[in-house]
Parts: sequence; C-alpha cells; structure tokens
Amino acid sequence: MSLREGNSRVLGRLLEEVSWVGSKIRNYHQGGRGFENVLTAEVFQALDFLPRKQFLGAVIEASHGAEKVRMLLRQEIEQSEFRLLPGVENSYLIPSAGSHQTKLSVQPDGIIQSPSCYGILEAKRIQSSSFQAEQLAREFVLVMRDAQHRHRQPLLWLVLGSAPPVRVKGHGRLLPKDAILHYLDLVLARAENHNLVQSTLIEQIDEVVCWTTWEAIAEVVRVQAENMTLSEPSLRGCIHRLTESIKQSVAWHS
Repeated sequence: MSLREGNSRVLGRLLEEVSWVGSKIRNYHQGGRGFENVLTAEVFQALDFLPRKQFLGAVIEASHGAEKVRMLLRQEIEQSEFRLLPGVENSYLIPSAGSHQTKLSVQPDGIIQSPSCYGILEAKRIQSSSFQAEQLAREFVLVMRDAQHRHRQPLLWLVLGSAPPVRVKGHGRLLPKDAILHYLDLVLARAENHNLVQSTLIEQIDEVVCWTTWEAIAEVVRVQAENMTLSEPSLRGCIHRLTESIKQSVAWHS
C-alpha cells in the first residue's frame, strides 16, 4: 500500500481526525477505546504492514457481496494503493458550493485503488453505531462518480460491527441496499460532475456494495497466520506480532 499524499502517516491522520472533536476529546482518555477511527487505524495499519496477498487480499476475498469486482481487486492487491483516513479533500459531491457545509461532503475511512478498481472503505465501530440518513447513498454516488472518472470498477466496502441489517438514523435497521435506495434520488439530484443515471445505478448496487465484520477480519488474520510456514524466525516473529495486534485491537474495542 502507498500512503503518499499530504499527511500520509496513519498516526498523523488519526491525530488530525481527533483534533476536530473539541470538548469530546475527554472521551479518548482510555486510548480511544470503542472509537471507529482508532480501531480502523490500528487494524488497517497492521494489515498494511503484513504480506498483502496473504492478509489484506484474504480479508477482501472473505467479504460478502460485489463478488466480481471484489475478486478483481483481490487479484490486483499487490498493485493497489490504499489511503487511510483521507479526510474530505476531493470528496465533495457539490464542489462548486461556497462552504464545507453546503458542498455535500463525504468522509470515507479509506480509499483503495488498483489498476482496474476504485473503492472506498466505510468502517463502523464494533459497539452500537448507526449510519446517518443519507450516508450510504452519498458514499455510493461518490464511488460511482469517482470510479467513472478514473475508468475503474467501483467498490463500496463496509466494515461493520455485525452483519447487516445496519442501523440508519430515522429508519431503524435496513439492508445497505435499502438505505441507499431511500436517498439515492435526492443525493443524485444534487451531486455535480457526473452523468450517472439513477435507473442504472439501482441495477449496480449489488455489484458494488460489499461488507465484512471486524470479527471476520480477526478470524481471517488468525487462520492465515496459522497457515503460513516461515523458516526465518525474525520474519515469523514480525508476522506474529502484527497479527496479534489486530486480534487484540478487535477484542479491546468490542
């Protein structure tokens, strides 16, 4: 994975995210336990350091939905670039608007790009959490627009505390597809710089949206680590420490 633009360090980007919470900073006194951005940084930085094919690729393969593009990303995982906690830059659906509040911002937790795929990562904490009402529709339109601009296959990858349905503000529990459908027309009507057609987008949701859980990631990492055979003690120890850190993070944040 490559993290090259701007504040490219995962820790730096996490601190940048935390700097915006204001008086709520006291909630981080326990090291950010339970916060999705802390969990995401801990787990995906470790996945960044591990052999990509055996770990990140295996996590993608074990996810659910969007099978065609997911398998394509799996095949190209060695050539992929990943940016964690990218912030809002270049993630506005109405870039011509005058302020951050009116630009219809989307803040994915990660962006992953391979020669053929362009995907965004949305992670939720393990404990009870919910999506904002328009959130999934905004992220879906964003990835469809930006993948189209880059001539790549789109992927919206959700990392959840538990299997769908998910909590959506004002709607109770919904399948991700239904959450997207509720607001797709409203989001698409406001979004700029695209030629997307609503009827076509509706047909593509199942081909674009996939999901996994933090528990499933920890299990994939455990199995892959157990199945690796390394004669070099130093390499074996390095992989053991990294995989243990992932399992410990998932357990600690649960």
